[in-house]
Amino acid sequence: MSEQPPGGYPPPQPPQGGGYPPPQPPQGGGYPPPPPEGYPPPQPPSAGGYSTPPPPPQGGQGGGYPPPPPPQSGGYPPPPPPQSGGYPPPAGGYPPAGGPGYGGYGGDQPFNIGDAFSWAWNKFTKNAGPLVVATLIYALVEFVVIGVLVGLTIALTPQSDSTSYDGGFSYSWSVMSLSGIVMNLIFTFVLLLVAYAIQSAYISGILDIANGREVTVGSFLKPRNVGNVLVAALIVSAVVSIGNALCYIPGLIASFFLMFTIVALLDRNLSPLDAIKNSFETAKNNIGNALIAWLVIGVTAAVGAFLCGVGLLVAIPVASLLLVYTYRRLSGGQVALPTP
Repeated sequence: MSEQPPGGYPPPQPPQGGGYPPPQPPQGGGYPPPPPEGYPPPQPPSAGGYSTPPPPPQGGQGGGYPPPPPPQSGGYPPPPPPQSGGYPPPAGGYPPAGGPGYGGYGGDQPFNIGDAFSWAWNKFTKNAGPLVVATLIYALVEFVVIGVLVGLTIALTPQSDSTSYDGGFSYSWSVMSLSGIVMNLIFTFVLLLVAYAIQSAYISGILDIANGREVTVGSFLKPRNVGNVLVAALIVSAVVSIGNALCYIPGLIASFFLMFTIVALLDRNLSPLDAIKNSFETAKNNIGNALIAWLVIGVTAAVGAFLCGVGLLVAIPVASLLLVYTYRRLSGGQVALPTP
């Protein structure tokens, strides 16, 4: 009879396949085996030595936890930094700023018209080629469109002349037909559409410069948000025209408070009414600096016009840069550093 081991346990079975099976986890007070790949790390043991069981898996393949997403190069990207001065990022498509040197001016730095003009002149000289060429292209386009529309108006609007003699005096007048009036309105709308499409593309290129991006002539030839620009411009034109009819002074006041409308619309992708409100609030809350900038912009454009019109090739870009700089700074935004 073979001897039985103490305690009555059967003898161990021989290993299968030449190897012993892996040891079993310890019982009582020990930690469970490490979870398979993809599970969260085990929780520390609670009072009494027992470990807290992991939460049940949520879906996934085979009842397991899904593996964590692979990290991006260099780790997960940090959250975007807050905008300085409460300036909201543009919504709906316009790329956020971030070119070389961006953020040199802005935030809580005080506005100064000398800095504004210096910045505008610096950006003009560093981007003179694209700015002058784009300005010249648009001047030629407007000249051709105006010439064509005027020619069509004269050719397609019949007039009826009337002459009367009374007591040796004669007088005459010309009466434009209804069809002529309608055609004039249509041609005026076409001219405004062309002008504001040009303005939307031109200001978009100026905003690229303010964002620190490199620009080419093509940067100024891409009209953007033309529909909203046209609606906003028509509203502003109507308000200013009504003001001009009231002894001209109200029209000047309206043009001052609404001077940032198109820039605000394109920079923040606002609706026409919101852009008008934004311009009014920006000018009202910074009335001293806004008024000085408005006067300097007007003088710059006037000087360019006096120089046989050729000076507008410089005055229009500089005035546009001044306008964008002033809006960004007075509304809490930032602009790129001057280019050395």
